[in-house]
Amino acid sequence: MATTRNDEGTAPELSLPTSASFYQETGSRLSQRAARFRQWRNRKIASPGFRNWVMRIPGLRAIANRKAAALFRLTAGFVFSQVLSACVRLGVFEQLEKGARSAEQLAATCGLSPEKMQLLLEQAERLELVTQVGPDSWMLDDAGAVVAADRGITQMILHHEMLYRDLDAPETLLKDPESDTHLKSFWAYARGRHTLQLDQDTAQKYSTLMQSSQSMLADCILDAHDFGTYGSILDVGGGNGGFLTACAERHPNLRLHLFDLPAVAALARQNLAAMGLGSKVEVHGGDFISTPVPDNADCACLVRILCDHDDDRVRDILKNLHASLKPGTKLMVAEAMSGPSEGARLAAVYFSFYFLAMGSGRCRSDEEIKSLLAEAGFRRPHTVKTYNPLLATLVFAER
Repeated sequence: MATTRNDEGTAPELSLPTSASFYQETGSRLSQRAARFRQWRNRKIASPGFRNWVMRIPGLRAIANRKAAALFRLTAGFVFSQVLSACVRLGVFEQLEKGARSAEQLAATCGLSPEKMQLLLEQAERLELVTQVGPDSWMLDDAGAVVAADRGITQMILHHEMLYRDLDAPETLLKDPESDTHLKSFWAYARGRHTLQLDQDTAQKYSTLMQSSQSMLADCILDAHDFGTYGSILDVGGGNGGFLTACAERHPNLRLHLFDLPAVAALARQNLAAMGLGSKVEVHGGDFISTPVPDNADCACLVRILCDHDDDRVRDILKNLHASLKPGTKLMVAEAMSGPSEGARLAAVYFSFYFLAMGSGRCRSDEEIKSLLAEAGFRRPHTVKTYNPLLATLVFAER
């Protein structure tokens, strides 16, 4: 940076560097300093002597204990998840949802000895899933009450048995991502293999799982954006119609359209008819890459769709949508996205490894999704935050 004199006096003016290389070099030096500081800090933290010194100082001791507890949660996390899984599989939450029970009563119902049921309840209490309200009297704690009431969470906990088998040796999956997994078989359609020939039995399995976890997500989306401003909406990849059912309850005057694979569309018609919505929802069958989607809606929705697919397939989906939709149509992408909030970070870690086991898909940031939308020709992409980024963030754009 240099100073120069002006033509009329001696007052100095600052001449700011304009070379891109200057800023690159400055950024590089700052990055090197940050790396050296981090290396020095890591050596300190790794030193047993330093950690013992920290534990003798009250203020620092609390920070150290918090860090140690967080590390232990990572180390023992699988055990914690298995306590939750055992409670679900044995029906503990289901029984406690009815009211207080003793360990002996629960043991008789769930098929355990009283001693082993007591062991399970004590661990579940430590994880704040159940709570003891009196001598040998157990009830649901907050987290347990949520799991018991939400069928979607219960179904995902049961579904995790498949995921855990696939992640039994994560280093193997990272080295050989093309290896066969249980999730690849379960979600075979996501990798674009003969989607139009998908049979109803296979479609039923994944549609049921998706529908069971749809309620909380739908409320999250509908609270973040007013769909009542549209005359009609199209749910692309709408499954059994869970999101449209929630839309119909919130906005009865909306005209509704659903587009999904033919086998899924057939199931959607049955489900929507059973819900009393058969005459309110027009269902269309096709492939959202190779089949033109209907162009008669004001807003097209992609709810948990793009995250299932790799970037090239996402480009194909968006290209087809851009070619199919009429100008002015809004497009909404709703899914868990990576970001700085705690919920977004947790979602990114979970889904990144879930998609690794599934064989396709990626947890993207809202900026990455906006970039893909712009690349496909959609205009004015922008982010709408929800109250729970663990479930979803919304990105809107316009055809």
